[in-house]
Amino acid sequence: MSTPVQVKKVVKTVPPEKAVATVSKTKVEHTSPTTNMLTLLRNVPGFNVVSSGPANLVSTNSAFSLNGFGSSEIGTTFDGVPIINTVRGGVYGAGSDHALTPLTMGQIGSVEVYSGANTPRENSLDSLGGTVNFVPKQPSDKAGVDLMVGTGNYATTGYSSSYGVTGDTGAIAALDGLKAIASYTHTKTDSFQKNVFAKLNAYYLNVTQPFNQGLSKLAFILTHNDEKAQTPVTVPIALVEAYGRDFQYPRDAFWNRNQTHATHMIISLESYLNPYMAGGFKFFYNDSSNDRTEHVDPNINNSYMGYALPMHTQSAFALSGYGSNFNTYNAAEATALFGSPAAGTQYQRYVDHYYNVGGKGHLTFLLPSNTVTIGGMMFSAKNLTTTAWYGADPVPIIGGYNNAWLEHDGLDYAEGYIQDNISLLKGKVHIYPGVKYVHTQPSVTDIQGYYYAYSGSASKTYGFVEPSLGVTVSPVKTVELYANYGRTYKAPDESAFYSVIGYTPVPYPVVVKPEYVNSIDAGVRYSGAYGKASLSVFDRKFEDIFSEYYDNTTGITTEYNAGRADYKGFTIAAEKPLFHHLTLMGNYGYTDAKYTNNFTGANGTVSAGMPRPDVPTYTANLGLDYAEGAWFGEISGHFVGAQYIAYNTGATSTTQLPAYETVDLKGTYTWKLRSGVVKKIKVAAYIENLLDKKYYSYAYIQGTAGGSSNYELVQVGPPRFAGVTLTASF
Repeated sequence: MSTPVQVKKVVKTVPPEKAVATVSKTKVEHTSPTTNMLTLLRNVPGFNVVSSGPANLVSTNSAFSLNGFGSSEIGTTFDGVPIINTVRGGVYGAGSDHALTPLTMGQIGSVEVYSGANTPRENSLDSLGGTVNFVPKQPSDKAGVDLMVGTGNYATTGYSSSYGVTGDTGAIAALDGLKAIASYTHTKTDSFQKNVFAKLNAYYLNVTQPFNQGLSKLAFILTHNDEKAQTPVTVPIALVEAYGRDFQYPRDAFWNRNQTHATHMIISLESYLNPYMAGGFKFFYNDSSNDRTEHVDPNINNSYMGYALPMHTQSAFALSGYGSNFNTYNAAEATALFGSPAAGTQYQRYVDHYYNVGGKGHLTFLLPSNTVTIGGMMFSAKNLTTTAWYGADPVPIIGGYNNAWLEHDGLDYAEGYIQDNISLLKGKVHIYPGVKYVHTQPSVTDIQGYYYAYSGSASKTYGFVEPSLGVTVSPVKTVELYANYGRTYKAPDESAFYSVIGYTPVPYPVVVKPEYVNSIDAGVRYSGAYGKASLSVFDRKFEDIFSEYYDNTTGITTEYNAGRADYKGFTIAAEKPLFHHLTLMGNYGYTDAKYTNNFTGANGTVSAGMPRPDVPTYTANLGLDYAEGAWFGEISGHFVGAQYIAYNTGATSTTQLPAYETVDLKGTYTWKLRSGVVKKIKVAAYIENLLDKKYYSYAYIQGTAGGSSNYELVQVGPPRFAGVTLTASF
């Protein structure tokens, strides 16, 4: 359990317990303009990314997976601070927030990826399958200004363009070395899919102030990203095959409009207190919101060419509160105003606003043969969600008039941990014991609405212990053997609570148990004159897995525990410098995820040995870099294996999403000017999906096992994209 390898600029970082081969510093400095915070990581073995484009557009709630664990089961942090929606889980996408951009490429300096369970300090909230930590982009020691402009086109239809400015103060001697970086970037994407677009504004500020002769540092980090978009939706594969991979529903049948923002603020203090102690504290605030309006033509009976649309109008029975009417906007008023219940619910609006405030700190004791760290984190989170129906745009949201639900969620969270790094045999052996205790209290309050006959509140307190133990042995300087064990938990999310409200005057008790994972990782890695190589194996036993069931009649999602599964696999990676400034690199990750017990729930029956859905059997990458002087070039291939897909209920189907591969090509030339205002000019050209491979990045089956009217819905992967960027440094 050691610190991950870091590469400056925008980075793909290696989880040490998986021993995935790193990429060169030169390579990661040349990311494509269509790269986002997740596609950045797709070269890490086991990563499967669904989102596309710089605006993170996605059609599903799980935007990525790591060794089969979805984004709501991966701890995601920025500078070590959770940036997930802690009430719902997931860095974004969950709760149908499909156009939310927590971070952009200009705000990221590097990334650390930890697979499985690690030391308590490395683990974060919901780290069942691992942790991804985005390290902030740091100010430069030298002052300067960069101006950037870029554009590109997709092979089918659509384009992406961007411009931005970044300013560095450099280290200001008169202010004891204070440094600051500030940036603004605007990106406009007219997607390769019809009627899909995004406009994204990204702002960034990072100020660092060293003091105490450089032994201490105070930092202030602020990010703010706002976005307007129409997001893609999954569409029937039959319509894609008939009308092309740019197919999305025409706007006169269905559309959505999203306005989102994501803000993160961190104030941190790190200090060496004396030769034997170091410590740090961070105060943080996170805020995100999504205001989405959807519209469907009320005259087409909620379907398009025989397929159900993503949104449907409501019946007179629904407008009566399914027999318990507490809204004055009922079927009679909808008919009087707009002609029918369907016309009176053709616009539906959803608002989701999340924020948290908290702090985390640690104190490290630097002993002769031990490095002992004590730390913890506390925060309080709030989340407001509401949905309303109406016959005109904009849709009013008024409690007691037209709300389907009006919900206030909360989470009070506290954790404390202690860990040790025991050094033996002159540093050739390290032992890493650790333990963390977590105390968390989720709560939900709903008022009466179309979906709730009764108002009510539900909450429950959970406490659990997360132990960990790791060992590394270095028989020679270039070789390291390691093994790790750890257990991590995740408490039930909001759906376990709101689903017990509304049926009776007093809500039902919450019976969902936390899900947890016992992880074992072991492997060997080499780093020396011949390059780098690694081999690792993992085994993750997933217990009390959450499953969710959506009731089309009541509109309520119910969460429940659905058995257990075992995730096993291995990764192998290598990186080898070659002649003439070339570097060859490749990696391969294999995952086998299967249920290990028989279980019957609301979503159907699970049998031992049945594969878990949405888990690619393998991911692989192969690349060749060229770097000499002002030139840089790269050709790389990305491979994703076949995966079983799920029914819309979540149960595994017998249908597989086919394997696919893409090839990318990029090249950069940098002119360094010896005089004048302009210091250098960089021109970069990119071709993604060079061979214009047609593939599907995500799919599911609408229906149930054995159903006669089942059909498959898909999200199409991007076609070939060719673009160029120009950056001038002053």
